[in-house]
This record gives sequence, C-alpha cells and structure tokens, in this order.
Amino acid sequence: MDSFRKWLEEQGADPAFCAEYDRLHAAYEAAEEDAAQEVTLEESFAILDGMLEKLEDSSLPLEEALHLYQQGTKLLAKCNEKIDSVERQILIVNKEGELSEF
Repeated sequence: MDSFRKWLEEQGADPAFCAEYDRLHAAYEAAEEDAAQEVTLEESFAILDGMLEKLEDSSLPLEEALHLYQQGTKLLAKCNEKIDSVERQILIVNKEGELSEF
C-alpha cells in the first residue's frame, strides 16, 4: 500500500473512492511495467526460460510461484501478439506469382 492510500484510510475516505484509487493506481503501475519491459522477442523468450527454471525449483514459495506464473502468462501473450503481427506482415507469393499479405 502506498503512502497516499494509507493517508486516505487515515482520513476516513469513502471506501468506494479508495477502491477506485486502488484500481487506477494498479492500472498506472501496470502501464509503467509494460513500458519498462519493451524487449525483443528473443529477450522475451530468454526471460520466459528463466521464469520456467525458477518455477521448476520446488523451494519457491507458492505465492511467488503464482506471481511468477502470472507474469509469465502475460509475457507469453505479448510474444504471441508480436508473432501474430509479424505473420500478418509476411508477404507470400500466390499461385499467379503476385505478392499478397499472409
């Protein structure tokens, strides 16, 4: 919990207002994280490999494993989006010898 959120509680702020603040704050943090994590597809796969190695470690606490799994699924979704985007841009030669989008 950030200091402003704690201050809101101390001041007796309306719970609905606090919930909306939490939602917006989480969205802001997610956007910051996304911006900071713009990496190449190859780097993303390397990160996913590292995550998998950590998940295979039986000493990893359950909460950390769940968080790591969630991060991995988000990163994998971004990889799939990048791959889909590239596939759409690939030009193929059709039967008549003309170029067309994949």
